[in-house]
Parts: sequence; structure tokens; C-alpha cells
Amino acid sequence: MSMSKYVEIAYPIYEGMPVYPGLPEVKIEPRERLDKGDDWNGSVLSIYLHAGTHVDAPWHHLNNGKGIDAVPIEDFIYKKPLFIDCPLGPNGFITIDKLKEYEDLYEADILLFNTGHWKYRDTDFEKYANDFPAVSPEAAEFIRKELPQCKAVAIDTLSIENLTEAKSNGYFVHHAFLDHEKYAERTMLIYEDINPAPLIGKKLISAFTAPLRIKNHDASVVNIIVEIEE
Repeated sequence: MSMSKYVEIAYPIYEGMPVYPGLPEVKIEPRERLDKGDDWNGSVLSIYLHAGTHVDAPWHHLNNGKGIDAVPIEDFIYKKPLFIDCPLGPNGFITIDKLKEYEDLYEADILLFNTGHWKYRDTDFEKYANDFPAVSPEAAEFIRKELPQCKAVAIDTLSIENLTEAKSNGYFVHHAFLDHEKYAERTMLIYEDINPAPLIGKKLISAFTAPLRIKNHDASVVNIIVEIEE
């Protein structure tokens, strides 16, 4: 009988951790401290909601989209996660042809993209933050239209889409996943800045996240837990 175990594919949160250039830095302010005579240790976290591993809510790009508190909890629970190995260089694109290499594509309820770009996060953040691989607009539309079981996508870069291209095409990729009006009254979640390292070479069984239910807001910092076969 095969055993399973759980691994985490989110990055830890700490003061001064790498964030997309120009976004507010993460700060953890010590407030109470036992060694200063306070009754307990307590701290204040200040974090941009798209810093580190996070999930985009529809309201991130759509004024009439749901906030992170209104997305049904079952949208964060996955029974058929699919790990997609897609090594790419700077500004590379995940294509429809790459997706179609995977037999389980049409049953998957979350796609986890391993472009290999995560390897630069701790060693060369400037490289990590620029010219990263992304999902092509064509692949985003394909996922949305042809994969009705799919509830979410996750990528090992700072954004699901090429941000240079996004400025000229109206953030097409984000809209493809998040827009509930254009595509069948449902939305898909986007996880960005994931760490796929614990999943490489493993058989995936299930996955889940538990977002912070921040009222009427655009995202949640999140941990992603994946069940893998031992």
C-alpha cells in the first residue's frame, strides 16, 4: 500500500523578502516582547497582498468580480492536481501544444506550472523579477474554454502573464482566467510565485489552500499544501 505525505509549495514570509520591483516591502514590526518586560511576544505584519506566494481573486482585475472572501471554499480544494513540466527561458511562453502533451489534462482541477524559473528566486532576484516565462494568451483561452474541470492555475514566477505584453493587450491572460462573464459564469483562480521544487518527480494526489477571507479584496497571501505519494 502506497503512503502519502504533505508538502508545502509556498515561500515563507519574512521582513525584506523579495517582492516585485516597486511594490511595498514586507515589514514585521515587533510590538510586545517578553525580554522587554511585556506580558507576551506580539508583532505587526505589513504585506502587500500580491507579495510572495498568493492567490488572485477576480476583483484583482475586474471591478464586478468577486473579492477573495466571496470565492467558494471548494474552489481552493483540488482532487486532481496536474504538475506540468515546462522548462522555459526568458520571456518564454507555455503553449497549447505543451499542455496537450499531458493525458490527464482534461481531468485536472489545478495546473501547476514548473518553468524552472523558481531557481533564480533566492540566487538572483533581479533575474527572477524580470523577463520571466508566462502562460501565452492562446493557452490561457484554451485552458478556460476547453478545460471545464479546471478551477485554478499556479506558476513559479511573479505573474501568470508576460507583463510587458499585458500592458498592450489589456491583461488578457489575467482576464481569461478571472472573468466570470466572458466565460460561462465561473472564474478560475491564479496562484503566483509558487515553489514547485518539492513536487518534482513526485506523483500528486491532492492539494488545497485556505485563503485569508479579507472582505472585498483582490488577493490573499496563501500557503499551498500538496499531497504526494511517498
